[in-house]
Amino acid sequence: MLQDIRDRSQSLIVKIIIGFIVVTFALFGVDALVTSFNSSETVAEVDGQEITRTQVLQAADTQRRQLIAMMGNNIDPSLLDENLLQRRALDSLIELTVLKNQASNLELGVSDAQIDNLLVSAEQFQTDGVFDQNKYINTIRSLGFTPLAYKDRIKESYVLSQLNSALTESEFTLPSQINAISELQNQKRTYEYVQLSLADQTEQTDVTDAELKSYFDEHQQEFVSPEQVKLSYVVVTSDSFKEDVKVTDQELQNAYQTEIAGMDTEERDASHILIDTSNRSDEDAKAILVDIQSKLAGGESFASLAKEYSEDPGSKDTGGELGFVSKGIMDESFETALFAMNVGDVQEVETQYGFHLIRLNAIDKADVPTLSELTDQLTADLIARKVKDALLDAQENIADLAYASDELTPLAEEYNLKVETTAYFGKEGGNDSISSEPAVISAAFSDSVMQDGQNSDPIELGDDKIVVIHVEDHKVESPLPFDEAKPEIASKLIKEKAESVINEKAEQLLVSASESADWKKVELAPRGQDEVTSLVFSMPHPQGDGSENAVKSLVNGDVVAVKLLDVVVGDLDSDATRTEAYTRFLTQNQAQLNSASHLRLMKNNAKVEQ
Repeated sequence: MLQDIRDRSQSLIVKIIIGFIVVTFALFGVDALVTSFNSSETVAEVDGQEITRTQVLQAADTQRRQLIAMMGNNIDPSLLDENLLQRRALDSLIELTVLKNQASNLELGVSDAQIDNLLVSAEQFQTDGVFDQNKYINTIRSLGFTPLAYKDRIKESYVLSQLNSALTESEFTLPSQINAISELQNQKRTYEYVQLSLADQTEQTDVTDAELKSYFDEHQQEFVSPEQVKLSYVVVTSDSFKEDVKVTDQELQNAYQTEIAGMDTEERDASHILIDTSNRSDEDAKAILVDIQSKLAGGESFASLAKEYSEDPGSKDTGGELGFVSKGIMDESFETALFAMNVGDVQEVETQYGFHLIRLNAIDKADVPTLSELTDQLTADLIARKVKDALLDAQENIADLAYASDELTPLAEEYNLKVETTAYFGKEGGNDSISSEPAVISAAFSDSVMQDGQNSDPIELGDDKIVVIHVEDHKVESPLPFDEAKPEIASKLIKEKAESVINEKAEQLLVSASESADWKKVELAPRGQDEVTSLVFSMPHPQGDGSENAVKSLVNGDVVAVKLLDVVVGDLDSDATRTEAYTRFLTQNQAQLNSASHLRLMKNNAKVEQ
């Protein structure tokens, strides 16, 4: 239960903080790529606000991309069905429009300065903690945005998050609710059980040919050879552009300067004496410094004075020694003074911690690699970046070549590539790197590619690979002959028979008084102890002095006969961390329910025409 609380809590936090931003991205992530279509065909209206077919298509396309990005090869291809994606996209657009209209009616807004600050402080746009303009542009371009469009979407999402926050951040929980969930979590149960093995029973179970044939005759529609396709395809990778990419001397020099600029080329060995000003005046601190400096002038060592006077506990006992430091580590004013000093100098400087006397002991200048030493590495990095850019720039040309012909030869010849083929595969995908890709499977069984014989649109497989496919052959679904279906039927019937036998045995164990059964007793088991215990916690309380009996199935197919004997109410939890988790779970769960109810109310009150 605690794990369920954590999972739902984390999911809801994400929904509350960035949910509306994610929804907006999901709906409009590629709008800059399709603006040229500008279809005015209206598919729905929400309180007079039109939703066009173009919006639905681009939203469906982005949902497809996001599903593939999140689930990879594990995705169920049926989730990429075009009709399903478009229905979901339309529903999402309707919900978004309803919320946007309400936000507008409430006159919610956000300033450009707030959005600018949000973007500048976003970690995904930073390099070493500083806003990186190139990273920002590249990221939003990969999402299909122009800078202006991206900023508008963020602004819109931020406004919608205000609307959501008004609902979700006003929730609270009562102590009685926390106590109730604490008692449930800490509840304990005593039970007896017998476990019956499905695997053992399966080994003892047989079926006859007559049973197999009878089942086949009654269920022929279940045994079919699935619909399959065989593809030809062309893969364009970033490596396809290596021969066309050149690195100039100036580019290499610029890359070199950037590389060495990030290196720590100098370290300085320093000692210091700190006079803390948190509990004394600046005048008193300076007076102490004057006394120390006079003793230094009189020949006393810096180390001995640091041990006597310094109020830095980290360096006091070592004579104020800080060791070698590089730029970017110390306080700015401390660092500025240190890196302007000569060896042996002693200088006074003020920081947020107080007044320091700094002594520079030594300077260590690191060996900076020469351009010739880094040439191979920098050249490889530049080429890798350039070929990726070249592939990105070539996408429009690839799309034009794929659209202009019903063959792949022109595309292959343009980039000096081969047209390759896959084996036959169904909607569950094939075994090679192309036919196992969910985006390829979805495109292969689409109407335009499979039925109309067109080339697919370019399909992105990661950052450095694009594939265009064409259906070479199509096999329709066909019935399987009995001999081919026989092994599957045998496996199915044996399993069903074995399950029926062990379930019947379990039921008999619960009603018989047999002493031969191997009953195991578990005393006061806590929630989540093991799989059997988890099943026991799904059973109702026993009534009176009797037991609550049930037959339950385990994940591996085994069956357990269970007698729930006793339920002990849990103690109230005194752990503050766990109590806080219960509070957060209940509050956020209620907030989620309220948010969903609010959306339903808004949709019910809106005038939606489809």
